Amino acid sequence: MRDIAERTGLPQPYLEQILLALKGAGLVRSKRGVGGGYVLAKNPADIKLSDIISAVDGPITVGDFGQPHQDGACDHEGQCVLLAIWDIAGQHMREHLDTYTLEAIARAATGAGEWPSATFHHHGH
Repeated sequence: MRDIAERTGLPQPYLEQILLALKGAGLVRSKRGVGGGYVLAKNPADIKLSDIISAVDGPITVGDFGQPHQDGACDHEGQCVLLAIWDIAGQHMREHLDTYTLEAIARAATGAGEWPSATFHHHGH
């Protein structure tokens, strides 16, 4: 636990909260005894970035705007259009985050794998 704090530069209480959330989501489990701490409960290839984020942050929503035309979420038509766009953006974000696994992220971080890039795959070219 302390080594994670040192390596990430994050305060330990904050890390504890994150690890507890991940544990609650079944992504890590605690290991007792000497050299104990937290270990992954699943294969890194089976843990998606979206799983981690929703465990720590609650389900991903872009700003929690709610659906357009519901409980008076928007007062102006223009606002409704934006809410609808925002809603789709949130969906894309979730889908995009679903494409990253912990394994892929670790590989990129250590230089063993491909770095995420913003080149979009155009269909039908």
